[in-house]
Amino acid sequence: MTLPIIALAWLLSMAAVALWGAPWWTVGALAIATLPLVFARFGRRGVVILLAAGGLALLGGWQFEQWEQRDAPDIQRYVGGSVEIEGEIASEPDPGLTTASYEIAISHVIVEDERRPTTGKVRVTLNQYSDYLPGTRVRINGKLEEPPVFADFDYRSYLARRGVVGTMYFPKVVVESGPGRWNVSRNLAEARLNLQHSLERSLPEPEASLGAGIAFGRDGNLPDDLYADFRTTGLAHIVAVSGANVTLITALTFLLTVPLFGRRWALLPAALSVGAYLLVAGLSPSVLRAGVMAMIFLFGIYLGRPQSALSALGAAAIVMTAWTPAAARDLGFQLSLAATAGLIVFAPWIRFSLRWASQRTPIQALIPNLAIDVAALTLSATLATLPLSWVNFGQVSLIGPLANVVVEPAFVLAFWLSAATASSGLVYEPAGQAVGVLAYYPLAFITSIARNAAALPSAAIPVPSASGSAAFFGYAVLAAFGWPAYRRLAPSAPQTVLRSDARRRRRVLVGAAAGACAVLVVPISLLPARGPGALEMTVLDIGQGDAILLTTPSGKRFLVDGGPSGIALARQLGAVLPHWDRSIDGVFVTHPQEDHIAGIPAILDRYQVKTKRDTGVSAAIVSYGAYRSRAPNRIEVRAGDSFEIDRVRFEVLWPPRDYPERDLNN
Repeated sequence: MTLPIIALAWLLSMAAVALWGAPWWTVGALAIATLPLVFARFGRRGVVILLAAGGLALLGGWQFEQWEQRDAPDIQRYVGGSVEIEGEIASEPDPGLTTASYEIAISHVIVEDERRPTTGKVRVTLNQYSDYLPGTRVRINGKLEEPPVFADFDYRSYLARRGVVGTMYFPKVVVESGPGRWNVSRNLAEARLNLQHSLERSLPEPEASLGAGIAFGRDGNLPDDLYADFRTTGLAHIVAVSGANVTLITALTFLLTVPLFGRRWALLPAALSVGAYLLVAGLSPSVLRAGVMAMIFLFGIYLGRPQSALSALGAAAIVMTAWTPAAARDLGFQLSLAATAGLIVFAPWIRFSLRWASQRTPIQALIPNLAIDVAALTLSATLATLPLSWVNFGQVSLIGPLANVVVEPAFVLAFWLSAATASSGLVYEPAGQAVGVLAYYPLAFITSIARNAAALPSAAIPVPSASGSAAFFGYAVLAAFGWPAYRRLAPSAPQTVLRSDARRRRRVLVGAAAGACAVLVVPISLLPARGPGALEMTVLDIGQGDAILLTTPSGKRFLVDGGPSGIALARQLGAVLPHWDRSIDGVFVTHPQEDHIAGIPAILDRYQVKTKRDTGVSAAIVSYGAYRSRAPNRIEVRAGDSFEIDRVRFEVLWPPRDYPERDLNN
């Protein structure tokens, strides 16, 4: 119990500075002031523990206050004007509908032809087909603006915590040098982007983006409405790079493999899941913190007493926030720490309570122990993160505990199958698509549960806004209940189901699950294989511009134009094409303006497109260059030309043969 007390004092010292602006020495001084009382109650050992806690509280408070009061980055002096800056790409692309954003670590600013050293980061927004890797040296020229503050989100403060003080929208970018061959950040980013591209070649949207979010934290392409459903149903954590996410994957992998390998050997695939996540999610500080928390929980399982992991968690929290004080302000770290502590402290008691209750129901034989274990993990993590969710999200998900219990087993399958799809697709694309057929089902199940659960009345209720102080007092209440739960090991519920009954129950459940899956395969996968029987035209909802999908009677598909957004077009095609069909028979580009051509390059990346046709008209825009680079064997057609797809003849009416190839921007 020594380390948890010391870690609590360390974290309290930071909370006092962050929440109430208290002097750095406040918590340490209070701890030392109580020495006489502690000596009278606990003797010399209590005094030693309190002195250690007070000393660390003084150190932690001082360090955190120094970080809070640090000087603003020098580049902030230039916010509000047009500047020319030099720096290095410091992040992977963050995708938008028609954009990609990067963080740039600035090294110099050019003022009146003078190259001055400077510090800080800038977030630049570029075309969706911009392609830069971390470590690339660039020179940027544009207007440096102050980040906005939205009604429901303080974007400026969010960027400031990352060291970003300004934004630039579509500046002029000149690459000065590429990243070195042995640049670790560059190689990890390239590997992650290749894995994401492999998923996109093997899965439709939004399942590809969900799989990328679950497997390696690349969830930027998830639709806003689906992400809102995840938040409403308490499922947003499954696409976050967090200790809670990785710990749940680790714990559930362990529980699912215990019946196959036994308790001791089931630790191996659980540990491999942590290693796999670290490799594919990159080695950023947030990923490493998540991995450490998952291994701590696994260590507690190995000891047979998960509560023992609380000391290791406390030590890890001290080291993480001492190394990077910014972690204490990071919501992801706070949620990870709270959820992992909840899994350690509350999960054993919740599991005992659920098993005790299940043994007193007439359907005891139908309730598998695995379902109880999943429910215990889910409820404990939900309970432990409730104060933070209240303060930061302004709502409490009532459907969340049930949705998580239903989704968590599919979540583990989705993680492993998404990772397998991405990695096998890099080696051999047809293999990735074959595994992707299997991965689609748990991913589609998760999205279906999120959407349907979020549509239920009162799935989540809004709560009055609260300050960080409310979360602090919420955790004080949880600590009052958690302390005795931590000090006393939860008893084991007696096993009242005979082994033969348990085996029979498992066979029934497995058979029922297999039957349900077989029934779902017919409408989801088999029926779409049939053609519509007549020529079918589908106008895709891609916003401004055009995108029309023509389907012949036997099921051949021909896409005319693609609208302004690659991801928007991919979502629309994912909704109308069979999930296993990663091919399009033909693409036709009528003219290269953004609202007609910009979505096409993304589709050429995601699908096997047999023929590419256009009218030969060019434009000096990034999207047209991206299209030309992906369609080297394109066919140029003019008025009077015709072609046939599946006995359906298409005639070209524009442009005339004497129409010159020209730049639409001139």
